[in-house]
Amino acid sequence: MRLQTSTENVSSVDKALGFTLAAFSMFVFGYTATRAFLSQPQTVIPANADIVIPHEATLWGDLGN
Repeated sequence: MRLQTSTENVSSVDKALGFTLAAFSMFVFGYTATRAFLSQPQTVIPANADIVIPHEATLWGDLGN
């Protein structure tokens, strides 16, 4: 068995397998992180969250009259 050194060329199959492994690992990590985030209990919304800021067009509506 011979180890591959940095002077040898990496085959396209090795590149494809490396890319597939990296993509699969990122998918698993992202999926796990998303599921962990979504499974957390929801925080309590403060009472002042009912305040709604109107759209900026409605703030200028009186100038047209």
